[in-house]
Amino acid sequence: MQGHPTELGAPLFVDHCHRPTAAPQIWDPLLVTKEAIDAEIERLIAAAPANGRRRSVVVHPASRTANSFTPGTAVSIQVLLPGEATHPARTNANQLEITIRGGGRINAGAVLDVSLHDVWTVPPMQTYKHLNTGSEPWVRLTYSNAPLLELLGVWLEEEAEHIAAAEPAKDGLSERQRAQYARENAPDLALTAGGARLRGYEFLTDIPVVPNPAMHWPWHLVAPHLSQSPGDGKRTIWLLYHPATERRNGTTGTYFATIGGCPPGTPPFTGERGHRHTSAAINYHIEGFGSSVVDGVRVNWKAGDLLLSAPGWSEHAHYPGEQGWKVLTVQDHPLHIAMGSLLWQEKFDGPIVALGAQEGQKGYVGPRTEGA
Repeated sequence: MQGHPTELGAPLFVDHCHRPTAAPQIWDPLLVTKEAIDAEIERLIAAAPANGRRRSVVVHPASRTANSFTPGTAVSIQVLLPGEATHPARTNANQLEITIRGGGRINAGAVLDVSLHDVWTVPPMQTYKHLNTGSEPWVRLTYSNAPLLELLGVWLEEEAEHIAAAEPAKDGLSERQRAQYARENAPDLALTAGGARLRGYEFLTDIPVVPNPAMHWPWHLVAPHLSQSPGDGKRTIWLLYHPATERRNGTTGTYFATIGGCPPGTPPFTGERGHRHTSAAINYHIEGFGSSVVDGVRVNWKAGDLLLSAPGWSEHAHYPGEQGWKVLTVQDHPLHIAMGSLLWQEKFDGPIVALGAQEGQKGYVGPRTEGA
């Protein structure tokens, strides 16, 4: 490809010789009440987009884009009326969804019928389509790393009827070329005794495929594994694990989702200090009421509220009420593991651990909860 000569912008040099050392820029917590969410749902019900995509993005006042609830995460409210379907679409962003009202069907390579509080994933660049098969509006929350991709300048969305039937692009190469210049035949040279290597270009473009199908965690199968009565020995938090994420222990490549909760009558948490981590956490409260203390700010919440409950590196602790609680937590933990930037401090007088690079935090079965 021959480009036309043009004058490029001049580089800018910024003197950092005397710049202070970097410190986290911590966002404030943000509560989106059930009442505000319900009002937005009603507004979306009254809308009539041609593509069926009734969607509203919940934006934090500190957002660097017009698109984010945390620095790297978008949370959107999406509504489909009975019988409605969205046009096929795809994106290079990770997506994780939960039904908060009604139910329906999603076709994302696999056909999933989903109900209230079910959680599922939509893999990047997988064509997907939603259909409301029920008799009431289907409302879901969608979590996406689109803001991160937007900041990198590489967020892609496509939406058209022709996507689902699109043929794979042809590269014009012969079978001989494809076989000879593949990862299996590329040069791979040991360079130093310490493990440094030289590898051919093929290793950059012929990446081993890890199957990443759409995955579904039905609520009726998940909920019974949570503690049902105080002292029953069941866990109070479960990771919704997708095998495609491997050692990153995620639900998608960017996020983990956990379902947590405790039953009515559980002795309240009385600790005065919380824990913290560089990954940002978002809580959607499924049942119960209570409060969270985030960097000294107390936020009261109830079922149906959405809360930025742990901005990255903020100290936070949660105090559910006497009725107990159930909560979906979405956190960009796997992204930080991949980047080597996941710092974790379970106790404020304890060590700060770089998870995935150092020996992990052992001895706990939940946030600030030591194993017996």
